[in-house]
Amino acid sequence: MNNIEYIWDALQRAVQKRSPPLLTLIYLRTALQDSWRQLSPALLQTLIESMPRHVAALLHTCGVPTRD
Repeated sequence: MNNIEYIWDALQRAVQKRSPPLLTLIYLRTALQDSWRQLSPALLQTLIESMPRHVAALLHTCGVPTRD
Protein backbone atom coordinates (compact mmCIF):
# COMPACT_ATOMS: atom_id res chain seq x y z
CA MET A 1 0.00 0.00 0.00
CA ASN A 2 2.94 2.31 0.57
CA ASN A 3 3.54 3.86 -2.84
CA ILE A 4 6.62 5.72 -1.65
CA GLU A 5 8.44 2.36 -1.78
CA TYR A 6 7.99 2.33 -5.57
CA ILE A 7 9.47 5.81 -5.79
CA TRP A 8 12.42 4.91 -3.54
CA ASP A 9 13.03 1.83 -5.69
CA ALA A 10 13.07 3.91 -8.88
CA LEU A 11 15.47 6.41 -7.28
CA GLN A 12 17.73 3.64 -6.00
CA ARG A 13 17.94 2.01 -9.43
CA ALA A 14 18.72 5.36 -11.06
CA VAL A 15 21.47 6.18 -8.55
CA GLN A 16 23.02 2.71 -8.80
CA LYS A 17 23.36 3.09 -12.57
CA ARG A 18 25.63 6.11 -12.15
CA SER A 19 29.30 5.85 -12.89
CA PRO A 20 31.66 6.39 -11.19
CA PRO A 21 30.26 5.14 -7.87
CA LEU A 22 29.12 7.83 -5.46
CA LEU A 23 31.79 8.27 -2.81
CA THR A 24 30.45 11.11 -0.68
CA LEU A 25 27.11 12.22 0.73
CA ILE A 26 27.24 15.36 -1.40
CA TYR A 27 27.46 13.26 -4.58
CA LEU A 28 24.67 11.01 -3.33
CA ARG A 29 22.47 14.01 -2.57
CA THR A 30 23.09 15.47 -6.01
CA ALA A 31 22.41 12.12 -7.68
CA LEU A 32 19.13 11.72 -5.78
CA GLN A 33 18.03 15.24 -6.67
CA ASP A 34 18.87 14.70 -10.35
CA SER A 35 17.10 11.33 -10.35
CA TRP A 36 14.02 12.85 -8.67
CA ARG A 37 13.80 15.49 -11.39
CA GLN A 38 14.04 12.79 -14.05
CA LEU A 39 11.30 10.58 -12.62
CA SER A 40 8.63 9.98 -15.18
CA PRO A 41 5.46 11.98 -14.55
CA ALA A 42 3.65 8.91 -15.88
CA LEU A 43 5.06 6.80 -13.01
CA LEU A 44 3.84 9.29 -10.43
CA GLN A 45 0.44 9.57 -12.13
CA THR A 46 0.08 5.79 -12.23
CA LEU A 47 0.83 5.56 -8.51
CA ILE A 48 -1.73 8.26 -7.72
CA GLU A 49 -4.39 6.61 -9.87
CA SER A 50 -3.76 3.22 -8.25
CA MET A 51 -4.52 4.46 -4.73
CA PRO A 52 -8.32 3.88 -4.80
CA ARG A 53 -7.74 0.28 -5.93
CA HIS A 54 -5.15 -0.28 -3.19
CA VAL A 55 -7.38 1.21 -0.52
CA ALA A 56 -10.32 -0.94 -1.65
CA ALA A 57 -8.16 -4.07 -1.53
CA LEU A 58 -6.88 -3.15 1.92
CA LEU A 59 -10.41 -2.58 3.23
CA HIS A 60 -11.55 -5.86 1.71
CA THR A 61 -8.69 -7.71 3.38
CA CYS A 62 -8.61 -5.96 6.75
CA GLY A 63 -12.17 -4.81 7.26
CA VAL A 64 -13.65 -1.35 7.57
CA PRO A 65 -11.73 1.80 8.50
CA THR A 66 -11.73 2.95 12.10
CA ARG A 67 -13.36 6.20 13.19
CA ASP A 68 -11.87 8.96 15.36
